[in-house]
Amino acid sequence: MTMDAATAASDQGKQDLPAGDGANLSLKDRIARDLGQRILAGTYAQHAVLPTEAELCVIYGASRTALRDALLTLSAKGLIEARKRAGTRVRASSEWNRLDAQVLEWMRDIEPDLDFVRGLIEARLVIEPAAAQLAARMATSGDLAVIEAAYEAMRIAPEDDLAACLDADVRFHTAILRASRNPVFANLGNMLAAALSFSFRLTTSATANYQQTLSAHGDVLEAIRMRRVDDAHDQMKALIGIASNDLLAIARKGRHQQRVPTANADPI
Repeated sequence: MTMDAATAASDQGKQDLPAGDGANLSLKDRIARDLGQRILAGTYAQHAVLPTEAELCVIYGASRTALRDALLTLSAKGLIEARKRAGTRVRASSEWNRLDAQVLEWMRDIEPDLDFVRGLIEARLVIEPAAAQLAARMATSGDLAVIEAAYEAMRIAPEDDLAACLDADVRFHTAILRASRNPVFANLGNMLAAALSFSFRLTTSATANYQQTLSAHGDVLEAIRMRRVDDAHDQMKALIGIASNDLLAIARKGRHQQRVPTANADPI
């Protein structure tokens, strides 16, 4: 890529850097965000070679130190790799750490990657019903109180306050993962909180009947509280099916037409 081509390709990036949510970020972080979003959105395709350091310094008006720090951030997240005499190359998407909280934040500001959200739902269909089943057997009274408090927060949150609904929803699901008393599931709860937030931001806003969603959460809570082990599994699977249907509606409205896992399908 020539200097002129690189500069032209990133003119919009130069305009975006001082504005928006990143206005209070350091230059290094703003460069990392802009380049990261361009990679995630496919502007810089998988396996493509980025402009040289000298070209990027001109594009972003940055010192080599700030630029290299930004590239190190992207490298740590699996988005790029540097090779001697071959330049800095975008890695395959399968190597991107898209569960990284900062990467998920970048993804919220670009066109949703429905393949990734579909992958989250497939993972949830495997993990969360099993966690609910264990929680019905293993949860302490304290665990149940945390799950119930999250449900009550969902119940009283105004339906048009997506942030409040989202916060309570994430707390509900991560509380169940912890209540399973399985240390692996508990750690997944910590790791997946940001990923669940991303999925919920996309699907909760599309929910046609919030009361249906709320009722499904209540059914999961009741099954766990009453120690109905198999019912807890089935109710959680049905709950995740609602998010799956919401995502399918989004896919139908957008440019992507693709199969989305359902609660009745065996996840791959």
